[in-house]
Amino acid sequence: MARLITYSDDASSELLDNTRQSKAFYHQLFLLHEISISLSQAKNLDDLYRLSVTACIEQLEIDRMGILMIDKERDWMYGTWGTDDLGNIRSEADYASPMRDDVKKVIREMSTRGKVCVWHDQDLYEFTDTPGEVATVGKGWNAAIAIWDKDDVIGWIACDNLLNHKPFQTYQSHILRLFGSLLGEFIKLKHAEQSLYQLNEELENRILARTAELTQAQLDLEKINSELEQQVLNRTASLNEKTLRLEKALQDLTETQQDLMEAEKHRALNHLVIGMAHELNTPLGIIKTAASLQPELLNELGDDLAAGKVSKSRLSQVIENGLEGYDIINTNISKMADLVTQFKRLSVVSNSASNIESIALKNWLKQALKLAISHYNKPQRVNLVIHVTPDKAVIKADSWMLAQILEDLVLNSLEHGFDSQEQDKIEVSAVLVGNNCEIEFEDNGRGIDPAIVSSIYDPFFTCARGEGSKGLGLNLVYNLITQGMKGEISHYRPTAGGCGFRIVIPCH
Repeated sequence: MARLITYSDDASSELLDNTRQSKAFYHQLFLLHEISISLSQAKNLDDLYRLSVTACIEQLEIDRMGILMIDKERDWMYGTWGTDDLGNIRSEADYASPMRDDVKKVIREMSTRGKVCVWHDQDLYEFTDTPGEVATVGKGWNAAIAIWDKDDVIGWIACDNLLNHKPFQTYQSHILRLFGSLLGEFIKLKHAEQSLYQLNEELENRILARTAELTQAQLDLEKINSELEQQVLNRTASLNEKTLRLEKALQDLTETQQDLMEAEKHRALNHLVIGMAHELNTPLGIIKTAASLQPELLNELGDDLAAGKVSKSRLSQVIENGLEGYDIINTNISKMADLVTQFKRLSVVSNSASNIESIALKNWLKQALKLAISHYNKPQRVNLVIHVTPDKAVIKADSWMLAQILEDLVLNSLEHGFDSQEQDKIEVSAVLVGNNCEIEFEDNGRGIDPAIVSSIYDPFFTCARGEGSKGLGLNLVYNLITQGMKGEISHYRPTAGGCGFRIVIPCH
């Protein structure tokens, strides 16, 4: 019947009692050092298992030996290297089988670090060709030592005395314990080297793959850059062509604009000349007619004097006719003089000297509007309403031009706006907005027909020519605002009706 004997770490007293075992132990301890040097040169894990079995058989006086490892995830055991029943070293890597109950029992016996288990008078076995089955090949002692990775048993070393039948010596337990620890460390080292090698290989593969990706990306980028450069060149050429066309179009537009401006100037000048000629022709015609009658009256009077037929009544009649003709001529000369005076006002914008001064806007507007109303020849009662924001606003502007603008707008309202209102009203609102002054001039008259709004600033345009209007007032207002004061004017119809003008001028 098999007997199990376990050996602890401490057996120094036994070695001291047996000099021969002590010498054998130290000799094998020296050989174990040589074996460690040999194992350190193993190329890989499989080579480590082979060298371990070879060293034990050749140097540690072990008849047979095998190294088996455990796959805990599958609960299997698998072979590495070992010996056959004749002691020949062989690879047992093709052996694998589920963990048998008797094997698990052995592993439980070994599951104390440093513990060597030796079964005496034990049946000795050999692997068969059938996975998981073994055959009995003899009888002797069978020793086992666990291989550890930290606190886990990862395999074990099995050895026996099948061939030479030498009894198991105590010192061999120490050698096996040291060999098991040494092999476990080398296995961990080789696993680490293998993991490191695999990691390096993975890194190299990833680097190669990444390099290939970067190379391809570089090629793609170069292709894209080339295409982009070509697109940029094409786009640049297209833009240059469009720029040339735009410059040509702009040049043509500028020339057309200049032509239109010249044409507009000629049109305005032609309209001005025609209007002036029309206004002057009427009094000139009357003067010419009245003047042409004077020689006839004087000639008839001369004939009567020569014939001695001049009577007092005849002389009185000639004098009366002559004075009447003089009145006609004088009246029309006055009309022509007034017309020329108004015509000369159209050029006052470019010829007048600058009269920019500080204006306390509210009081100044009140005085300017009252003065404008007082210049009207006909008696008129107008309700003046003035709003200024802020109330004490002060601006710098050409007071003469602004007074002329307000006077002509007032006269325009008095002459053409007011008709049959119960109360004539002129309302002026002024607001400072930034560096500008916005003025709204409104009356509650009959307003302006929308059909003629576009022509109200033209010279000599009027709807009351038969009433003595010459149509120069709003033209003068327009020129004073746009040319003299560099501002803007626009017409609008107030919500309550009547006529409104919005004026924006810089207030310096």
